[in-house]
This record gives sequence, C-alpha cells and structure tokens, in this order.
Amino acid sequence: MLIERIAVFALVVGIGATVVLDLWALALRHALGVAGANWGIVGRWLMGLGSGNVIYRGTDLSAPTRAEKALGWAFHYLVGLGYAALYPLVWGAGFLNAPRVLPVVLVGFVFSTLAGLVVLTPCLGGGVFARKAPDQPRRIALSLVNHTVFAVAQFALARALAA
Repeated sequence: MLIERIAVFALVVGIGATVVLDLWALALRHALGVAGANWGIVGRWLMGLGSGNVIYRGTDLSAPTRAEKALGWAFHYLVGLGYAALYPLVWGAGFLNAPRVLPVVLVGFVFSTLAGLVVLTPCLGGGVFARKAPDQPRRIALSLVNHTVFAVAQFALARALAA
C-alpha cells in the first residue's frame, strides 16, 4: 500500500539522515571542539510559543530542563521526518523507486539550510543568517556543511530503500 511505503520511507530516510547528522555533529565536537545545536534551548523556545513568544530572548540562563531537551530533540527528529515525507508527496510515488538528486538538493540541502538560517536562527534570537551572532561566517559555513551531510545521507538512504 502506498501510504505504508511513504511512512516507511519517511521513517527510514527522515530518522536515518537525522541520526547521521547527529553523529556528524558528535564527530565535529570530539575532533574539533565544535559545539552542536542546543536542542534544549529549541525546546524552551517551542514551549514559549504557547505564550506568544515567537522570538527566544535568551533571558532565562538556567540549563534546559529534561522536558525542554526532550521537546527539542523530538522537534529535531520530526523535522527530519517531515523533510523525508516531502519527497514522495511533492515528486510523487515514483521517487520511492527512483530517488533523484535534484529533489534531495532542493529539500535536503537548500530548504533545510534556509529553514535553519532564515526561520530557526532568527526565532532563537540569532537574526536572519545568524547576523547577530559574533561568529556569523562560521555558523553559516557549519550550516552548509552539516546540511550537505544531511542531504547526502537522505539520498543514500533513499537509494538503499529503492534497491
């Protein structure tokens, strides 16, 4: 059944590519000391949305709670699932059998990178394209590299499922 195939595709490609991205971030942290995303702060921001706080101001300097961390990590993986679900939903069921590079470049790299730099970063107080961050060029470069890893993982997993 098509719905089941799309669900399996989204689970394998979405979760799998997100795991690869997280392993990449872990490797960067251990090898180069590069701090990864703080999903607890993302969870704190998400919890603030219910109160109408669209922009996280960073005024609460306490460590994120378990609930904030859990929500942030769940959001991270749900976004990965959503990106994967876009392929068969936008490019049709044929994508499940014959994944193509262009859609993965558009969603896995371009769209996901822009979503981070134009939506999530500003909502977390960093400004569009991290313009308020003291290390803006580094953040943009890391985003480009990280989302390249994500897109390559999506494509590899999609191809493996199609085989």
